[in-house]
Amino acid sequence: MRPDLPRIQVLSPRTWGEFGNYLAATRFSRVLRGAVDADVALLEAEPILPWLGEAGAEIRTISLESPTAAVRTERYMGLMARLQERFPTDFETDPAPAQSAELAPLVAHLRETAPDVVVGTKGFVARLCVAAVRLAGLPTRVVSHVTNPGLLQLPLHRSPHPDLTLVGFAHAKERLVEAAGADPDRVRVVGPLVAQHDLRDFMTDESAAPAAGPWGGDTDSGRPRLIVFCNRGGDVYLELVHHIAAHHPDTDLVFVGYDDPDLARRAAAGAERLAHWRFHSRLTQAQYFDYIDRASRSPYGLLVSKAGPNTTLEAAYFGIPVLMLESGLPMESWVPGLIHEHNLGRACAAPEDLFRTVDDWLARPSAIEVHKKAAIGFAESVLDQEAVARRIGDAVRPLLDPR
Repeated sequence: MRPDLPRIQVLSPRTWGEFGNYLAATRFSRVLRGAVDADVALLEAEPILPWLGEAGAEIRTISLESPTAAVRTERYMGLMARLQERFPTDFETDPAPAQSAELAPLVAHLRETAPDVVVGTKGFVARLCVAAVRLAGLPTRVVSHVTNPGLLQLPLHRSPHPDLTLVGFAHAKERLVEAAGADPDRVRVVGPLVAQHDLRDFMTDESAAPAAGPWGGDTDSGRPRLIVFCNRGGDVYLELVHHIAAHHPDTDLVFVGYDDPDLARRAAAGAERLAHWRFHSRLTQAQYFDYIDRASRSPYGLLVSKAGPNTTLEAAYFGIPVLMLESGLPMESWVPGLIHEHNLGRACAAPEDLFRTVDDWLARPSAIEVHKKAAIGFAESVLDQEAVARRIGDAVRPLLDPR
């Protein structure tokens, strides 16, 4: 740390959205370090405001235990409504005593550390930071980094009050200007960030059990190569794996039940005869790179997962098409449109559609190849990470000048 440099704190919840939001914050922080001349620190929000972790735990329970997508949506929107009642629109301009009390630990943190800029990687966190900066009486500038434009559907995550809001897509800026009355000059479209290989910090553990030999053998098998990634996805993905084992055993498949060894064991049940398949709850770094590389190089590589924005963009960056199941979470409802508009694969509304599509694509893998070509084109035209980093630096740098 150089004391002469301006200081930026990136404040991110780790429990909201499993690791997805914190992964986005990790990537953003690393890009920011290379884009501006400042000391950049990434901090978890929950140790400062523990009640954010309580809300994150409720989100996780809603995701895991809701029996249907409709119930998941209803429960999630109920939680958002309760938080919005506690922190209504524009509360950050004049926090009430009850809100000030809830923000007291954040106010104390900012007074003690006095960063030049604080970045909230959820719109709600950025709103909390605006209020806390005002309560602390600091000149700290506040940036809202919108990691998922779908969150802007929710009043909880919309605000015109940060000094700068960074969004990945033009439609996100339009929504923020129209729905929240944001100043267009304070909302910058920088393009979508993808984690690239930063995901390995979350997915890998060198104590993980190594696989026996390369995935699919030493040479490209020419078979479809499926990565099934189950992150709070439920038993439908187990049923899908068992269905593929019964009807399409001549594929190369790896199942990752993230941080859930029991899920990985259940997925592997009955697949003992398929020696070329792999089942994990954690990967070694070598496995992580090998799986991505082989799926990326295969004309029939495919990622199967829930329809999350980060997962979709990560796959497209590596030229891997997606086959996804809609999650029922409202902030992810825009993702199927992204997938279908750019022909990145397919997002299915129901498990039956997912099963039908798997059968169709594995019976004629050339269908996967069409989406692969589209994913490569999308990555080249939209996911230019050097350009995104340059735009982020250009947007944030002026906030550091008047310090």
